[in-house]
Amino acid sequence: MMMRALLSSAAVIAALSPAWAQPVPFDMTPENDLVVQPAPQAVPGTPTVTPAPVAAPAAFERPILPFDSLRLTGEEDKHGIVVYLTEAQAAAPATLDFSFINALVVAPEISSLRVRINNTEISNTAIASSSAATPVSLPVPAGVLRAGPNMIEFRASQRHRTDCTVDSTYQLWTEIKSTDAKLVLAGAGLAPIQQLTDLAAVGVDAQGDTALRLITANGLADAQAQSAAMRIAQQIGLSMRVPKLDISFADAPSEAATPGVLDVAIMPAAELPAELEAARAQASAGPIAAMVPVATGAYTLVISGPNWESIARAGDAILTAAPASNDRPRLDLPYPLPMMEEGTNASMASLGVDRLEFNGRRFTTTMQFELPSDFYAYRYGELELVLEAAYSRDVLPGSEIDIYTNGQIASATPMLRTEGGLLKDTRIRIPMTNLRPGRNEATFAVNLQTRSDVACGAGWTGSAPTRFVLSNNSYFHMPDYARATTVPDLQVLTGSSWPYVDEANVPAAIGQGRDTVLSALMFATRLATASNRMINFTIIPEADLSPEQDAVLIMPTGAVSQTNIGRTGVAAAGQPGAQGGDDSLLDQFAGGETSSPLTNVESWLREHLGVDTADLRLIPPPDTPYMPGAEAVVVSQTHQPEGGVWTFLTSTSPATLRAGTERLIDTVMWREIAGRVSALAPGDNEVTSVPAEMVSIVVPEPFSPTNLRRIAANWFSGNILYFTFAIVLGAVLLMLMTSRMLTRIGRPS
Repeated sequence: MMMRALLSSAAVIAALSPAWAQPVPFDMTPENDLVVQPAPQAVPGTPTVTPAPVAAPAAFERPILPFDSLRLTGEEDKHGIVVYLTEAQAAAPATLDFSFINALVVAPEISSLRVRINNTEISNTAIASSSAATPVSLPVPAGVLRAGPNMIEFRASQRHRTDCTVDSTYQLWTEIKSTDAKLVLAGAGLAPIQQLTDLAAVGVDAQGDTALRLITANGLADAQAQSAAMRIAQQIGLSMRVPKLDISFADAPSEAATPGVLDVAIMPAAELPAELEAARAQASAGPIAAMVPVATGAYTLVISGPNWESIARAGDAILTAAPASNDRPRLDLPYPLPMMEEGTNASMASLGVDRLEFNGRRFTTTMQFELPSDFYAYRYGELELVLEAAYSRDVLPGSEIDIYTNGQIASATPMLRTEGGLLKDTRIRIPMTNLRPGRNEATFAVNLQTRSDVACGAGWTGSAPTRFVLSNNSYFHMPDYARATTVPDLQVLTGSSWPYVDEANVPAAIGQGRDTVLSALMFATRLATASNRMINFTIIPEADLSPEQDAVLIMPTGAVSQTNIGRTGVAAAGQPGAQGGDDSLLDQFAGGETSSPLTNVESWLREHLGVDTADLRLIPPPDTPYMPGAEAVVVSQTHQPEGGVWTFLTSTSPATLRAGTERLIDTVMWREIAGRVSALAPGDNEVTSVPAEMVSIVVPEPFSPTNLRRIAANWFSGNILYFTFAIVLGAVLLMLMTSRMLTRIGRPS
């Protein structure tokens, strides 16, 4: 009896042990031939063994891309982003999840996608996902992540399957979608943000946006509340290190902690809701700015105090705890961003460029730097690139080095030697025509045509020997340049927030309604994040605006008084002599093309001498008021005769103003704003800009004869007739002075 029991137990164990001990074999059969086996039937009398459920470890997901998608193009490309983490999140086990898809012509056997976190490479994956997006999950080694900013960098090395020409490199791309790119952190209790220093850890949502939900008692209806909110919104945007904030009103905290969403309660202590009762006592005694836990777990920042004056002061603690400094980069600007003052140098290494050994056909790398608000040398100055590089004898004439500034070609340097060359201390002069105050982009591109690429044998696109070497000791040299500011110029505003950023008090008039207030908050925050500095706005009634002061108006066009509408540069409905709108765009071709002797002369000057007829005018025409298109958002700037600079953000209604502002503050659109008027209609993908005809030059103090000479050089470069008259006048004066001198010293006849 005992023996039968032992044998029965052994049989049960033998039947069950394969399910526990043996791994499931990897099935290599095609999916079309899969055969589903029926589930085994339980043997009567055999006890059913049910394994205990294993609880999945808690995980917290953080989207990481601050834009819709990340696209790596060409043969060599890299793109980095910044992710902020709390101490608990940085210490947790983590995986980096994303998916990518690439062009069909990318050769998978010689193309790779590398991922680096804080300069530690964690993956090198073949680029072989042309038919559908391939998911990737990369364990992050312990100790790589850290509290605060973390740079995640994607690097693509791509080669064409069959083509060895320079043109074929434009067909190479790999794309990563923001909806799939995230850090997955294992562990419980990782979501809470308890300190202001960790405010940037709110991050972005799956679409790459950051939302601010304002919980207020009265919707910021009075001027004092609006002034405090304008200041606090800028402080939050700078502390969170985001390019922009999508701001809305809310009645209660969010239902859960959501990446990319921050609830901000701004109200006096007596009006705090029941969910924030814990902060009421401290807020009643004095200003408070703190992350307060709520029942839903939502990220909730309480900024309160006994009154609105104390609330405005409470926000100062935000930038004190999480300042906008160089060691806390913006989410979309991970690489160094130096200020290029007069006479300074910046090496490629300091701009984030690595040493290069390249065997492809076209290499590009982009660097960024800043220029001050009073940079005034875009017509005559030249930036120098002192290059240290070399190329092999395989490189043919016709190859060249191109420099682009802000997306426009600025310089092309041919490689003429046929036996290879050493480019030691080679100076490439780059006209500063396309440079602008604020952030600038410079792209270094090398186009290589070689003897070996003519044959282009199988696999040659990836196995070619090194043909170009670039040292990152190469550097840019910024010459001495003129310091002055042109008005109106919206590029100066969007790049450096001039003239408002340096003023102690900036009057701002905001229209009625929640949508208008939200538009003002988003616009002010975007100005702050663009310049990395705050603007001290004070909300006043529109009737109190003084043309002698710099000011900002944000309201629908119809809400502006007749007294001030003529000072904004934007026409009200029915105003005669207006420029712009859809009608003017349609009417420009209504009469067909006309030809005249003057037209032929203009074409010849433009094609052969690069001279536009606008450069030959003595007196520029007046700037006529701009008529906005239907539902378009418009930003304009005018220089008042009394001396003030007014900026006007408007649309036809509060709803269209808010919707348009949300699109206008996007980084791509924001960098397209220029001229005296810029407009964006609901169906447009690009900003329409109207250049200024009447421009004033504001010279900084103290006065400098050297700076005045440089200002004159830049101004004369754009006013050729005045320069010609100056030369003629100088020649006449020299002739008269010489004649007088000879008359005095010569002997009378």
